[in-house]
Amino acid sequence: MPFDQMQQWLQKEKDLGSPNPYNIVLATATREGIPHSKIVAIKEIRADTILFFTQRETRKAKELQENPCASMTLWLPLQQREVIVDGKVEPLSQEENERYWQDMPHDRQLMFSVYSPLSGKAIDSIRELEDERLALEKKYKDKPIPITDFYCGFKFIPAYFYFYTLGNASFSEVIRYAQSHKTWEKQMLSP
Repeated sequence: MPFDQMQQWLQKEKDLGSPNPYNIVLATATREGIPHSKIVAIKEIRADTILFFTQRETRKAKELQENPCASMTLWLPLQQREVIVDGKVEPLSQEENERYWQDMPHDRQLMFSVYSPLSGKAIDSIRELEDERLALEKKYKDKPIPITDFYCGFKFIPAYFYFYTLGNASFSEVIRYAQSHKTWEKQMLSP
Protein backbone atom coordinates (compact mmCIF):
# COMPACT_ATOMS: atom_id res chain seq x y z
CA MET A 1 0.00 0.00 0.00
CA PRO A 2 2.48 2.73 1.00
CA PHE A 3 4.95 1.67 -1.70
CA ASP A 4 2.19 1.98 -4.31
CA GLN A 5 1.18 5.42 -3.03
CA MET A 6 4.79 6.61 -3.14
CA GLN A 7 5.12 5.33 -6.73
CA GLN A 8 1.87 7.09 -7.71
CA TRP A 9 2.98 10.41 -6.21
CA LEU A 10 6.37 10.14 -7.92
CA GLN A 11 4.75 9.38 -11.27
CA LYS A 12 2.34 12.31 -10.88
CA GLU A 13 5.26 14.66 -10.10
CA LYS A 14 7.02 13.43 -13.23
CA ASP A 15 3.82 13.85 -15.29
CA LEU A 16 3.52 17.43 -13.99
CA GLY A 17 6.95 18.21 -15.45
CA SER A 18 9.52 17.49 -12.75
CA PRO A 19 12.75 16.50 -14.53
CA ASN A 20 13.87 14.14 -11.75
CA PRO A 21 11.53 13.63 -8.79
CA TYR A 22 13.50 10.60 -7.55
CA ASN A 23 16.03 12.62 -5.54
CA ILE A 24 15.56 12.25 -1.81
CA VAL A 25 17.27 13.58 1.29
CA LEU A 26 18.82 10.68 3.18
CA ALA A 27 19.47 11.36 6.87
CA THR A 28 21.98 9.14 8.65
CA ALA A 29 23.74 9.32 12.02
CA THR A 30 26.95 8.08 13.53
CA ARG A 31 26.94 5.46 16.26
CA GLU A 32 27.05 8.39 18.70
CA GLY A 33 23.98 9.99 17.09
CA ILE A 34 25.64 12.87 15.20
CA PRO A 35 23.29 13.48 12.22
CA HIS A 36 24.17 14.10 8.59
CA SER A 37 21.99 14.39 5.50
CA LYS A 38 22.68 14.19 1.79
CA ILE A 39 20.65 13.97 -1.39
CA VAL A 40 20.72 10.58 -3.11
CA ALA A 41 18.70 9.18 -6.00
CA ILE A 42 16.18 6.39 -5.62
CA LYS A 43 17.25 3.64 -8.01
CA GLU A 44 14.24 1.38 -7.59
CA ILE A 45 11.16 0.97 -5.44
CA ARG A 46 10.37 -2.69 -4.87
CA ALA A 47 7.37 -4.27 -3.13
CA ASP A 48 9.09 -3.98 0.28
CA THR A 49 12.30 -1.95 -0.07
CA ILE A 50 13.72 1.20 -1.67
CA LEU A 51 17.12 0.91 -3.38
CA PHE A 52 19.80 3.58 -3.67
CA PHE A 53 23.51 3.59 -4.49
CA THR A 54 26.47 5.57 -3.23
CA GLN A 55 30.26 5.44 -2.92
CA ARG A 56 31.67 3.00 -0.38
CA GLU A 57 34.11 5.44 1.25
CA THR A 58 31.72 8.35 1.80
CA ARG A 59 30.67 9.59 5.20
CA LYS A 60 27.10 8.45 4.47
CA ALA A 61 28.15 4.87 3.62
CA LYS A 62 30.35 4.63 6.71
CA GLU A 63 27.53 5.88 8.93
CA LEU A 64 25.11 3.35 7.44
CA GLN A 65 27.59 0.54 8.17
CA GLU A 66 27.90 1.50 11.84
CA ASN A 67 24.28 2.66 12.40
CA PRO A 68 21.72 1.24 9.95
CA CYS A 69 18.87 3.49 11.16
CA ALA A 70 18.00 6.18 8.60
CA SER A 71 15.27 8.47 7.34
CA MET A 72 14.37 9.59 3.82
CA THR A 73 12.53 12.78 2.89
CA LEU A 74 11.02 13.20 -0.55
CA TRP A 75 9.70 16.68 -1.41
CA LEU A 76 7.29 16.91 -4.36
CA PRO A 77 6.93 20.68 -4.88
CA LEU A 78 4.63 20.58 -7.91
CA GLN A 79 2.01 18.75 -5.82
CA GLN A 80 2.87 20.38 -2.48
CA ARG A 81 3.41 16.91 -1.04
CA GLU A 82 6.07 15.28 1.08
CA VAL A 83 6.88 11.65 1.92
CA ILE A 84 9.01 10.76 4.94
CA VAL A 85 10.19 7.16 5.35
CA ASP A 86 11.86 5.90 8.53
CA GLY A 87 13.57 2.55 8.81
CA LYS A 88 16.82 0.64 8.48
CA VAL A 89 19.18 -0.16 5.64
CA GLU A 90 21.04 -3.27 4.58
CA PRO A 91 23.87 -3.38 2.04
CA LEU A 92 23.22 -5.14 -1.24
CA SER A 93 25.22 -8.24 -2.08
CA GLN A 94 28.18 -7.98 -4.45
CA GLU A 95 26.16 -9.87 -7.06
CA GLU A 96 23.34 -7.30 -6.83
CA ASN A 97 25.84 -4.44 -7.06
CA GLU A 98 27.38 -5.98 -10.18
CA ARG A 99 23.98 -6.47 -11.82
CA TYR A 100 23.00 -2.83 -11.26
CA TRP A 101 26.44 -1.68 -12.42
CA GLN A 102 25.97 -3.53 -15.73
CA ASP A 103 22.59 -1.80 -16.20
CA MET A 104 24.08 1.66 -15.67
CA PRO A 105 24.77 3.74 -18.81
CA HIS A 106 28.42 3.79 -19.91
CA ASP A 107 28.85 7.53 -19.26
CA ARG A 108 27.49 7.16 -15.68
CA GLN A 109 29.87 4.24 -15.05
CA LEU A 110 32.70 6.43 -16.29
CA MET A 111 31.79 9.34 -14.02
CA PHE A 112 31.30 7.04 -11.02
CA SER A 113 34.70 5.43 -11.66
CA VAL A 114 36.37 8.84 -11.73
CA TYR A 115 34.94 10.57 -8.71
CA SER A 116 34.33 7.64 -6.33
CA PRO A 117 37.95 7.11 -5.21
CA LEU A 118 38.22 10.86 -4.56
CA SER A 119 34.84 11.43 -2.92
CA GLY A 120 35.19 13.67 0.11
CA LYS A 121 38.93 14.16 -0.45
CA ALA A 122 40.67 17.44 -1.22
CA ILE A 123 41.56 18.06 -4.87
CA ASP A 124 43.44 20.96 -6.45
CA SER A 125 40.89 21.56 -9.20
CA ILE A 126 38.05 20.09 -11.22
CA ARG A 127 40.62 19.68 -13.98
CA GLU A 128 42.01 16.67 -12.05
CA LEU A 129 38.66 14.92 -12.42
CA GLU A 130 38.31 15.91 -16.07
CA ASP A 131 41.79 14.59 -16.92
CA GLU A 132 41.01 11.29 -15.20
CA ARG A 133 37.66 11.04 -17.03
CA LEU A 134 39.33 11.60 -20.40
CA ALA A 135 41.96 8.95 -19.64
CA LEU A 136 39.32 6.39 -18.61
CA GLU A 137 37.15 7.28 -21.59
CA LYS A 138 40.06 6.54 -23.90
CA LYS A 139 40.98 3.32 -22.04
CA TYR A 140 37.41 1.93 -22.12
CA LYS A 141 36.30 3.18 -25.51
CA ASP A 142 33.99 0.48 -26.89
CA LYS A 143 34.77 -1.79 -23.89
CA PRO A 144 32.79 -2.54 -20.74
CA ILE A 145 33.94 -0.65 -17.67
CA PRO A 146 34.62 -3.02 -14.75
CA ILE A 147 32.74 -2.34 -11.53
CA THR A 148 34.64 -0.06 -9.21
CA ASP A 149 35.32 -1.18 -5.63
CA PHE A 150 33.61 2.02 -4.47
CA TYR A 151 30.17 1.26 -5.97
CA CYS A 152 27.73 0.01 -3.36
CA GLY A 153 23.99 -0.17 -3.02
CA PHE A 154 21.68 -0.29 -0.07
CA LYS A 155 18.13 -1.43 0.41
CA PHE A 156 16.07 0.77 2.68
CA ILE A 157 13.58 -1.26 4.72
CA PRO A 158 10.81 1.04 5.92
CA ALA A 159 9.12 0.78 9.30
CA TYR A 160 7.03 3.96 8.82
CA PHE A 161 5.78 6.07 5.92
CA TYR A 162 4.36 9.57 6.41
CA PHE A 163 2.43 11.11 3.50
CA TYR A 164 1.85 14.87 3.79
CA THR A 165 -0.43 16.87 1.51
CA LEU A 166 -0.16 20.56 2.32
CA GLY A 167 -3.49 22.32 2.52
CA ASN A 168 -3.78 25.84 1.13
CA ALA A 169 -7.18 26.85 2.42
CA SER A 170 -7.70 23.94 4.80
CA PHE A 171 -5.72 21.70 7.11
CA SER A 172 -2.87 19.64 5.77
CA GLU A 173 -3.50 15.90 5.48
CA VAL A 174 -1.07 13.52 7.16
CA ILE A 175 -1.34 9.76 6.67
CA ARG A 176 0.98 7.37 8.51
CA TYR A 177 1.59 3.76 7.58
CA ALA A 178 3.23 1.68 10.31
CA GLN A 179 4.42 -1.86 9.72
CA SER A 180 2.97 -4.36 12.16
CA HIS A 181 3.41 -8.13 11.76
CA LYS A 182 4.24 -7.83 8.02
CA THR A 183 1.14 -5.73 7.30
CA TRP A 184 0.74 -1.96 7.02
CA GLU A 185 -1.60 -0.14 9.39
CA LYS A 186 -2.93 3.18 8.08
CA GLN A 187 -3.81 6.14 10.33
CA MET A 188 -4.68 9.77 9.73
CA LEU A 189 -2.65 12.06 11.99
CA SER A 190 -2.99 15.65 13.04
CA PRO A 191 -0.66 17.84 10.97
